Amino acid sequence: MKFAPSYNPADFETEVYAAWEAASKFAPAKEDRGGRSGRESKRYSIVMPPPNANGNLHIGHGLTVATEDSLTRYYRLRGRRTWYVPGADHAGFETWVVYERELEKQGKTRFMFSRDELYARVWDFVQEKRGAMELQLRALGASCSWKDLTFTLDENVIRQTYRTFERMWQDGLIYRGEKLVNYCTKHQTAFADIEVEYKDEDGALYEIKYPLVESDGYVVVSTTRPETLFGDTAVAVNPADERYADILGSHVSLPLTRREIPVIADQHADMTYGTGVVKITPAHDVNDFEVGMRHDLPRISVIGFDGKMLPICGADYEGLSVLECRKKVLKDLKDAGLLLGEKKIRHSVAHCYKCGTVIEPMLKEQWFVDTSKLAKMAIEHLNNNEIKFYPENKQKVLVNYLEGLKDWNISRQIPWGIAIPMFKKVDPNEPGEEWVFDTRTNLSEIEIGGVKYVRDEDTFDTWFSSSHWPIVCTNWEEKIGSEFYPLNVMETGADILFAWVARMIMVGLYVTGEVPFKEVYLHGLVLDAHGKKMSKSKGNVINPMEMILQYGSDAFRFGILRGRSAGLNQAFSENSVISGRNLCNKLWNISRFVQGIVDAEEAEKGFSETDVSVVLGNEANGAVHQTASDSINPEVYQYTTNNMGEDWICREINRARGVLEQCMAEYRFSEAVETIYELIWDKYADWFLESQKIFKNISLLKVTLESILTMLHPFAPFVTEAIWQNLSWTDGMIIDAMWPSIMGYDEISAENFERLIEVISEIRGMGTALSKFNKGKKFGLLVGEDILVNDNLLLVKFLSRVPAIASTNGTPRGLRLATVNHELYLDVPEKVVVDFRDELEAKILAIGRELDGLNARMMNPRYVEKAPQQLVRETRNSIAEKAEQINHLKSQLELI
Repeated sequence: MKFAPSYNPADFETEVYAAWEAASKFAPAKEDRGGRSGRESKRYSIVMPPPNANGNLHIGHGLTVATEDSLTRYYRLRGRRTWYVPGADHAGFETWVVYERELEKQGKTRFMFSRDELYARVWDFVQEKRGAMELQLRALGASCSWKDLTFTLDENVIRQTYRTFERMWQDGLIYRGEKLVNYCTKHQTAFADIEVEYKDEDGALYEIKYPLVESDGYVVVSTTRPETLFGDTAVAVNPADERYADILGSHVSLPLTRREIPVIADQHADMTYGTGVVKITPAHDVNDFEVGMRHDLPRISVIGFDGKMLPICGADYEGLSVLECRKKVLKDLKDAGLLLGEKKIRHSVAHCYKCGTVIEPMLKEQWFVDTSKLAKMAIEHLNNNEIKFYPENKQKVLVNYLEGLKDWNISRQIPWGIAIPMFKKVDPNEPGEEWVFDTRTNLSEIEIGGVKYVRDEDTFDTWFSSSHWPIVCTNWEEKIGSEFYPLNVMETGADILFAWVARMIMVGLYVTGEVPFKEVYLHGLVLDAHGKKMSKSKGNVINPMEMILQYGSDAFRFGILRGRSAGLNQAFSENSVISGRNLCNKLWNISRFVQGIVDAEEAEKGFSETDVSVVLGNEANGAVHQTASDSINPEVYQYTTNNMGEDWICREINRARGVLEQCMAEYRFSEAVETIYELIWDKYADWFLESQKIFKNISLLKVTLESILTMLHPFAPFVTEAIWQNLSWTDGMIIDAMWPSIMGYDEISAENFERLIEVISEIRGMGTALSKFNKGKKFGLLVGEDILVNDNLLLVKFLSRVPAIASTNGTPRGLRLATVNHELYLDVPEKVVVDFRDELEAKILAIGRELDGLNARMMNPRYVEKAPQQLVRETRNSIAEKAEQINHLKSQLELI
């Protein structure tokens, strides 16, 4: 098969992926390479964090797939039965927000439709988006088992969610209670604490007179929320605050109302905050709710779920928004002489994480999970190190979070999602429980034993159903202990450690008795090239699909993994993708070159591609190398190493192989891609292939190229498969190949070539530096008593690109090279040496001035303390680089 002159990803990627799918290469094999099946086999299971099925994939999804698919392909090459399960998330509230925006574009609102109509419309919307999303996952190269794709509204997911809920209900872990919840009045739904986003904002602390009832005078209450005073049921002072000891137990008149409320003592009142007197509004403040519980205070709701003030506030305030009411209350207090003043403050305010609406603490009956037992169980297993975390410190972070975990609100007031399977008795006087569990959620009303019940209209928090993800993706309940559970790794974003990972661990342990995964790898956010968070408003969002269209999927995968460390938010730029594209092009050209040598040599010797094993058999004195084929037993290629360059490349492939194995085991993806990049570009292409233009060891060229293709395949699957299909001697697909075996070589010979590389690099570098003083002409090389160079004159001349090599004949002349323990000179005139020395001295002075400036900057404490840390790090790195440059220049100067 003839290689195309250049590699154009668009010409290959769709075709290659279709070939993989047609050959069913993504489904888990029945046996591992050792012939073992079931739980006795070596397995590798990973499930995709389901992307929200409401739009296109973003850069974070690109990182997720690049990471997970690299792992999957690597362990497939290692002979394991791999199972990478794709997913799609109905993303309850997230999708709801997206769809409401769609309605707004059409001039419509959700209130124009019934709940069933809305559900049907959103379903159609999501199915359309899912199709596009799955195509994008294929474009990223995800080698996932598509027949096992799991959608979070699939029947098995709903069934498992209901099973867990029923069991928790029976175990007393599920309860319904009226509590303060985080409520978004725009979307009219509650949130769990972890879903609330806090922002520091400018605000005011108002001081309001509350007249005493039993005596003259007043107390001054400090508050940031005067509009909620209609819901005050007490004012509190600290029991240790002697200023107010004589009014404890008395009452104050609630401003703008005719109510009287008590003065109570509670530790919640901070003597150092404001006046030390605080209003207690149990229905609209989390801390006040707890105070109210301790003192048995009534709860009065004054804000409705639509964000408007309720009738209890009075006719003058009813129907006003919160901010409108605040302005009117302040005006009325001022007119009544009850507003003493205000103080500007900076405080943290809760917001809806999607629309930015200020969150209102609201009293609402909801379904809650009692997390105390679940958290305790999770902590025990985490402390037993049953799950390994990358980065390691996240284990302790998670344990600390679980130790302070509050009960989990799992009710959401939106139609889109899994309906909560609970029905309430219509007539409270009828016999039976107030609430009953029933999975007939398609019905709004049911009858049990003659008693009528109506369905709770709320849906589950998406995180509740998603906490079953490893269980439902492996069909644990259906198969009672799926062989792929627990997962080998859960790869996901560090930003959802609490929201998702913690809950998967708790629910996984509760349902199965086992941890749901053995390891957790957390990636950070992908930032723009300047280290800024990507956002549409900033215009710095990178679309992975656009990158793939321009540079190819492999280039994107390589670029997104480069420079990536566990748990850290790190910058990403187009340049890293361009570097990946260049590597793919380089590899294509390397492969064309090798194929060209193979074709020429085999044509000259007069044998066909099918006779390769015979030729290789003639070289049976070398080490053995194995590559996979479609046959059960891999074909054995035998090769010999005939010179030190060949020994050296075998050693370097072995070293890279070892580094890659360690990197993949420890999730060091950046180091992995850098290692294979260096092997291909700096070692294989620059040195080994150049030397093979002289020696042409066909068997070794084949084996080494196969090894390199196989090691790169996890990160760049498309180009490696395309090359594999173009090579004349490879069978089957590279996706089925075996991870390279250890190659045999002579260590002394390899080390000698390493030394020769240093020599040749110095010859090249110095020759280039001096040629500009000689009108671009290159200089010859003079060699003294140097065994290594004299034994390899042909190779040195060819690789160093000098026009001639001669002996010094015991009389050194020209410019001596800086290579240690080698007597080598460039045959240059004295004038060139003088000009070069002058240039070196000028460079040392110039770089020295730059170094002085950088050192002065670092000596300034204000710069070190106040400049961005990234800039400080760059300055330190520049100092080290400049110092190294000066030392190198001085060493050259000393030789002159």
